[in-house]
Amino acid sequence: MYHIYVLGNKDKRIAELETQLKFALDENERLRAEIIKLKEKIDSLNKTSKNSHKPPSSDIVDNPKTEDKQKQEPKKGAQFGHKRHLRKPFEKTKVDETFLLDLKTCPVCEGNLEASNESPEVHQQVELVEKPFIVKEYIRPWYWCNHCKCFHIAKLPGEVEKSGLFGPKLIAFVAYLKGRCHMSYKTIKDFFTDTFSLNVSTGFLAKQVRKASNAIAIPYNELKSQLPHEKHLHIDETGGKENGQKLWNWCFRAEDFTVFHIDKSRGSEVLEKILGKDFAGIISCDFWGAYRKFIGLSLALLQFCWAHLIREVKYYAGSSRKEVSSYGARLLLAIKKMFNTIHQRDQISEREWVLKMEKHREMIMWESWEDLPEDSDVEKIAERLWDWQEEYFCFIYYKIPPTNNLGEQSIRRVVIDRKITQGTRSDWGNRWMERFWSVLSTCEQRGTNVMVFLKSCIDSYLHGHSPPSLLEN
Repeated sequence: MYHIYVLGNKDKRIAELETQLKFALDENERLRAEIIKLKEKIDSLNKTSKNSHKPPSSDIVDNPKTEDKQKQEPKKGAQFGHKRHLRKPFEKTKVDETFLLDLKTCPVCEGNLEASNESPEVHQQVELVEKPFIVKEYIRPWYWCNHCKCFHIAKLPGEVEKSGLFGPKLIAFVAYLKGRCHMSYKTIKDFFTDTFSLNVSTGFLAKQVRKASNAIAIPYNELKSQLPHEKHLHIDETGGKENGQKLWNWCFRAEDFTVFHIDKSRGSEVLEKILGKDFAGIISCDFWGAYRKFIGLSLALLQFCWAHLIREVKYYAGSSRKEVSSYGARLLLAIKKMFNTIHQRDQISEREWVLKMEKHREMIMWESWEDLPEDSDVEKIAERLWDWQEEYFCFIYYKIPPTNNLGEQSIRRVVIDRKITQGTRSDWGNRWMERFWSVLSTCEQRGTNVMVFLKSCIDSYLHGHSPPSLLEN
């Protein structure tokens, strides 16, 4: 009985220990899962615009600079060995007044001076005139007609009647202040009052902007109609507001012109409406679903932006989870090697470059699946590269950039305007902004003075003539 009693207690104790062990293992597994979640939370809190799709404005503070980086920062001002650049002087035909500063006697000993053959020193100064505008007055006497038995008066010239108080140059100036300088109508009103002593209302200024918008409508529509015929486009979109309601600012950048379009949709229907189902060019873009859907509706090809993918891989390379950070670092290194070859494209033959890029493609695809950690987000990166590798490596076989940086650079002015103005308030305001942004960006791409183009468009609009085209060289 004694041995049975001991064995019974022993079995009971073993059962208790097994229960405790199972509880400990379950608790350990739970804690491990919780630790992983906490690490993912820490990683997500470390997301910035440099390692994710977050905009720079969402960054709370800049990353602290290391001592090495602080030492490497150049001092402010001109750098040692830097070539000096001086502003080119005005031509003689543009000088309005000339003053001769002569010396009668020596400024040191008051002795007599003789003229030398040395070229004189020239200093030029630019100054505002007291009244930087002219006022034109049209006097129209009344005449009595004995035959008609009524008074008659001469008609104003058509362009004068259409322009109103402001002439074409001043209308263009208002449009420039509103569109390029992001100034509110109240600020423009105060500017005219304080600087020019011109008292105008905000409603009047809005009418001038509307005239400018009408003047550039035809050049804008010409650019827009050219988009379906382009072989390659950088496209990007960003959010905006109209009276607090969500809308989307689309940017289509071609080789030598840019078109902005404001729409209530961010979907593929916008691409279908602007480009059409027959569009057979290449679109550089991010991984947004509208582009992926559009290639199923059209003949277009896609080049997904590597800069977007690199930011995501950088995020995983900085993960607190060792297996994730190791994976991200390996993939990032493979991508970095590819970009080193991309930068050598003009230094080696096209055939050699393609062969090297195909090897990089194989290596990146290998690294994306090698030792893949158990993480759903990381797995999505690998699956995306595998399923869309043709769209990621399209640039190898076409002379296009691997990123959509040009599209993002173009749309940056929209983001700046949105931050300053808080959006638009009407549909005509949206049409004005998309037209002006398109004209401004295209003029910058072509090296054209936007004010000269605006003046020409407004002058043509007031005279009833065809405006200049931005598609002409």
